[in-house]
Amino acid sequence: MTVTHNGKQYNASKLNDNEWRLTSVEHPRFSLTMDRRQMALAGLLEQVEGKP
Repeated sequence: MTVTHNGKQYNASKLNDNEWRLTSVEHPRFSLTMDRRQMALAGLLEQVEGKP
């Protein structure tokens, strides 16, 4: 699943119930891991789960 944050695209993959790994589309070696709270603060949780 592809999400957009700050004008950059990331591939999001779910690691477990609480964590997501975001990998940059443009630079595949760049990735970061975020928990549900961080995803919600960044506004990405709605994009990956489809819930407001």
